[in-house]
Amino acid sequence: MSIKNELTKVKEIVLEELRTDERCRNDDKYLTWKVMRRFTPIWIPFKDFEKIPAFESIRRTRAFIQNEEKRFLPTDEKVRKARRVNEEAYREWLRNEKYKD
Repeated sequence: MSIKNELTKVKEIVLEELRTDERCRNDDKYLTWKVMRRFTPIWIPFKDFEKIPAFESIRRTRAFIQNEEKRFLPTDEKVRKARRVNEEAYREWLRNEKYKD
């Protein structure tokens, strides 16, 4: 699945969860848990899931260590290239989404 298709699918699911479950409007961790349940049959009770740091916090921390501190850089050239491509695709998708509604 391309990054654009994945982002579009995630947006559709997030919109549906925000529309149908008021708690998702106020609790990002709960929203993340609900979205994850749409993508995998793995079941984690929410009381356990909410103990896990936010995925975005983990990703941002990894990015800070690698991009700002220049430590523990990716060892796989494919990963470095994919992150650049995905970042560009994400920014382009955001620009396009900004003017849709």
